[in-house]
Amino acid sequence: MKIRLERIDGTAAGGPVESRRFPFALGQAKECDLRIEAKGVWDKHLVLDNEGDNGITATPSPDALVFVNGDAHRKKFRVNHGDLLELGAAKFRFWFAPLGQADRRGLEGLIWVALLLLALGQAGVIAWLMSSAG
Repeated sequence: MKIRLERIDGTAAGGPVESRRFPFALGQAKECDLRIEAKGVWDKHLVLDNEGDNGITATPSPDALVFVNGDAHRKKFRVNHGDLLELGAAKFRFWFAPLGQADRRGLEGLIWVALLLLALGQAGVIAWLMSSAG
């Protein structure tokens, strides 16, 4: 699963951040996957994790407060597509990032060649049956 975080408070330069690697930590600490320089953001403010069937979960650090769509969270919660996450003064929109299509051109070409050979073979059988019927 691939996620995208887009900072929307207007203070950060750069585009959205995408990741497939979990756990994914957000905060001011150097070891965080996404460093956030903003008031009210703790060293390791929030950790996102992929829990399979349970989806993406977020666990705030014990003293941190996270607002999700305006509701305060201090304990683990599930993150949904389009949620607004507020970590101190920083605001992020959470998205499930679109997955790119795997390159299957070789396999697709092979299938088209096989279909062409099958059609030619059928045409040959039909021609043979018509010539032997007469």
